Amino acid sequence: MTHTDRVRQSRLLAILAIPAALIVLSGCAGGPTGGAPSTESSSSQPESGDGGETAEQGDDEVITIGLEFMPETITVPVGTTVTWTNGETIGHTITSGAWGDVNESTGLRGSQTPDGLFDHKLAAMGSEGDSFSYTFDEAGEFPYYCQPHLTMNAMVIVEG
Repeated sequence: MTHTDRVRQSRLLAILAIPAALIVLSGCAGGPTGGAPSTESSSSQPESGDGGETAEQGDDEVITIGLEFMPETITVPVGTTVTWTNGETIGHTITSGAWGDVNESTGLRGSQTPDGLFDHKLAAMGSEGDSFSYTFDEAGEFPYYCQPHLTMNAMVIVEG
């Protein structure tokens, strides 16, 4: 690789890093404290061991990464315990409730209404409290979101 090619590659990487840094910083300074987890059917999950990123994602697991829930929609049978694990060095919430008015061009939601089923603050990846579990005992659609990050909207579909 020539010197000119290395300079071009460095400039391209710098240009790509700026928007990524802005996205991360835009919703992460401060943020709400989140609510206490519901005492009904929820529990904190123990740490994953080494605190590193999860290499393999289980069928009943949702990972937060890139300011998104992955998968965005998860379908499970009644009685399944879903576990959310923070894959980022910033905190998130797992807040059950309706969200809507999502802007198609930006992906930002315009409304959110918690329903009280669960509301848990996930600690940063590798910290105590970086995962949360909830058992879904009824069939239905259960929307949830991250309070400070308006692009993090997702759904658990529970089949009977």
